[in-house]
Amino acid sequence: MQSDIHGITGSHLPHPLHIRVHLPDLLDTLRRVAALAPLQLAISCEQEILFPHHNQEHFFCGSLGKNEVCDADCRAIFEGAFREATRDNRPLLFSCAAGLLYFAIPFRNDRNQHCCLFAGGVRDEAPELALLEKLSNAPSDDGGTLLEKLLRRPQIKRAQMEEILGKTLTLLTILADEQTLAQPLRGLTQRLAGVAGASTELDRAESGDAVLELLGETLILLFDLSRVLILSAEGENFSLKVDLGKASHATNCACGRLRELLGAHPDGKPLLLRQEVGEFFPEIDSDRAICAPLRSEGLDLGLAVIFDADLPGRDLLLLELLTGRAATKLHRLRLAALHQQRQASSRRLLAMLGELSLVETRDLLYQRIVAMSCELLGAARGSLMLLDETGEWLRIVAARGINLEVAASIPLRLGEGIAGRVAKSGLHLLVTDIEKDSRVGIANRPRFQTKSFICVPLKAHDRIVGVLNLADKETGTSFTDDDLANLHQLIDHAALLIERVAVYENARKLEELAARDPLTGLYNRRMLEARFQEELSRCSRLKHHFTIMMLDLDHFKAYNDQCGHIAGDHALKKVALLLKKSAREMDIVTRYGGEEFCLLLPNTGKEEALFVAERIRRTIETEIFPGETALPTGRLTTSIGVACYPDDGEKFETLVNAADIALYQAKSKGRNRLAGFEIIPPRAKKTG
Repeated sequence: MQSDIHGITGSHLPHPLHIRVHLPDLLDTLRRVAALAPLQLAISCEQEILFPHHNQEHFFCGSLGKNEVCDADCRAIFEGAFREATRDNRPLLFSCAAGLLYFAIPFRNDRNQHCCLFAGGVRDEAPELALLEKLSNAPSDDGGTLLEKLLRRPQIKRAQMEEILGKTLTLLTILADEQTLAQPLRGLTQRLAGVAGASTELDRAESGDAVLELLGETLILLFDLSRVLILSAEGENFSLKVDLGKASHATNCACGRLRELLGAHPDGKPLLLRQEVGEFFPEIDSDRAICAPLRSEGLDLGLAVIFDADLPGRDLLLLELLTGRAATKLHRLRLAALHQQRQASSRRLLAMLGELSLVETRDLLYQRIVAMSCELLGAARGSLMLLDETGEWLRIVAARGINLEVAASIPLRLGEGIAGRVAKSGLHLLVTDIEKDSRVGIANRPRFQTKSFICVPLKAHDRIVGVLNLADKETGTSFTDDDLANLHQLIDHAALLIERVAVYENARKLEELAARDPLTGLYNRRMLEARFQEELSRCSRLKHHFTIMMLDLDHFKAYNDQCGHIAGDHALKKVALLLKKSAREMDIVTRYGGEEFCLLLPNTGKEEALFVAERIRRTIETEIFPGETALPTGRLTTSIGVACYPDDGEKFETLVNAADIALYQAKSKGRNRLAGFEIIPPRAKKTG
């Protein structure tokens, strides 16, 4: 045998198994066992294989066809396994030359001959890389490679194969221990057939409740029982799902103690209770009970409890087989449900991420992050806390289920409190039960009106920007690791969006500052030109009008000389404020330079613009400015010129020049008046 291809392991049996039943009947009986259904079965007696598919080249399976790998080693491997198992009286778990898993259990027949039960032909879940490479290069007789053919075989974990080996050995031991063989075997065969039929029905069940109901009914009928309870494990508790048999109904059980009982027996075998029955099930009058865990892949999914029954060893094995099959089905259903939930969560998460990416305003983004986080995890309350500019204080910027005004007024220093510690460490905190979690100080617990919460740091490019807090599921259950994983996907994206919005708003502020006059806060000439081009494009397309209005403060140089530049600056600021109040929301008000202002009025003809100009002139005329009585006219006034697109010009320079000419006309006619552009007079120098 090629030791680099396969290995043989096992432990010695205390004494040889003697099985005196007809071997073909034994094979037929074993094929009814649900755990053995995926496996090929054969019995070798003095190395003669009792299996319909064997041939000379492929001693056991014969199903892989002719290939160089199996041709060379197949017979030698199985003959070697037979010799070693029967010589040392120990079951073996081994692999063939093609990497398929098998086990061999030695026994003696009614003629005291050495025999072996072979079972296997399933693909190892974790084969060696060297073997995979060898199989991928080995051709098969029907084309392709041997590896391709092997990949179509059932797959199983080595640990599962060892578990099946143990159960099969237990079953053979029961058969070997029977003194009167024919009748027990017939009874066992019938019950195995019942288990096989129930297993088929279990596989068809579409819900966990259906599995548990079918399990209870099958146990009642199969073993002629008087009372059966089926409990489902839900978190740390059990929930009674099925109560069959006697008329009285159970409503409660000692869940905590049952959990301890299962934890103390990790092998998953049925347990016999006697004096403890009343402690575990106080409402049931019984002196004995058999508790069969519904366990799959190390998870306790429930419990089948049989009262007032004494089951022999072979029936206990059948009970174990049946509950094991039910547990496997429950586990698959829960995995399928979890998969569906995760798919739904993923779809919902993707939709949320897409929606968040479209949010551009900071406050709305904060609110949507909290709302989506609560929705994603079903949380009753939530809050978003961000670090301030100093990086030393956390403040709540958005909340759900709490008073934002009150919460936002209470900053939290970095490193203090739960959120402060999470922000400082960068590590999340998941608390399933605040009363039992040592990470939450006892002194602080009374002020937390919550049971379970999550606190997650927000990181953008490895920099902590804040934390998200979620408290209490609306269902009353606790947050889980799956909840935390889903939340991380949302929050990691949200943190980047928070940073992006902050950068965007800072850039917008800088752009806004660059587009505004530092003294008055009005838009400057640069912004006026930009908005002019936008309005020009729109109006040329729609055949609309718009107007340019130029304003100049009369005798402003004299005002500056008399009152000082500080008073002049105050006057300019006041005029800017008056212009913004007098203009419409859609109008663009700019400081053109010095004491000159310019307004762009969209969708406005010349007549309407002159009406607006008159309102502005009167507003400034009636406003009181400190020191204005020293002016020649006794008050600070303005002159206004108006030009309209497209009648007076179609370019920025042309239209502004036209409005400026109209302004000159108003000045030349005595100031404190307005004029619309009409005829271009000889240009003279403007004064004051």
